[in-house]
Formats: sequence, structure tokens, C-alpha cells
Amino acid sequence: MRKTILFVSSILMFSFLFTGCVQKMERATIEEDRIAKEFKTDPELSNLYICRNETFGGAVHMPVIVDDKLLGRTEAKSFFYLKLEPGRHKIQSLTEQIQTLHIDAVENKNYFIWQEVKMGTWVANSALHLLNEEKGKECVLATHMLKIENK
Repeated sequence: MRKTILFVSSILMFSFLFTGCVQKMERATIEEDRIAKEFKTDPELSNLYICRNETFGGAVHMPVIVDDKLLGRTEAKSFFYLKLEPGRHKIQSLTEQIQTLHIDAVENKNYFIWQEVKMGTWVANSALHLLNEEKGKECVLATHMLKIENK
């Protein structure tokens, strides 16, 4: 029974990832991208940037989930930008293995997460890294903003 569940889960995950490879994500407008790259903070909220600045694995679109809600799929040289309430948040990258990172968001602050592409056994894998402000801004400025699918 357990092997059957694992087998079915694996097939679903691979088809989900493969579908992500085919569909191109919708980009944010030039104005939305420009505003996000000003890095202005809000006194009551925090900003979260999830950035993928590599061309390695460029054909693979990697699903990103924040607090159990799908934002969309990153592609080479892209980022997501969203505002978060203060508190603990779970960020996940769905690749060959599910990668999870938690942040304790504080108002009036920017958070930057780098989604690193890694080699996997069957499909691409990833790792999530919290970046400092300098490296985070560098990553975001080198990429284009994607629209969030489920606002």
C-alpha cells in the first residue's frame, strides 16, 4: 500500500513539474517590476522576494508555495514579490524533493530568498537560501518579475 501511494505521488509530482516546463509564466508589467525593484518597505508589512537568477535549468519551471498557497512557477532569471503579515511563514520549492524554508517576518523589512537550481536524479532539484539585503537586491535587479497566479 505504501509503495503504491509513493508511486502515484511520484507520478503526480513529475507530471506537475513537466507541465510547469511547458507553460510559460506571465510576467508582471514593466511598472510593477520597477516598483518592486525600489525595495520600499511598509511600516505594517514585510516584503518577500523569491529570486531565481540562474540560467542553469532554464527550461524547468519550479513551483513555489508560500504558506500552502501556490504563487506560480519560477523560470530562469525571474522573481516573485509579495507582501507578508508579520509572523512565521513557510516557503517551499516543489522540485524532485520538496525544499522548505521558514522565515519570521518583521514589519518594515525586506526578505530575499534565492531558489537555487540543482541537479536531481530524475528531474531538477532546488535549494532555498535566505540572502542578505545586498545579495538579495543584486539577485532581484538581475531578473524579471512574474505575476502571482493565485492572489
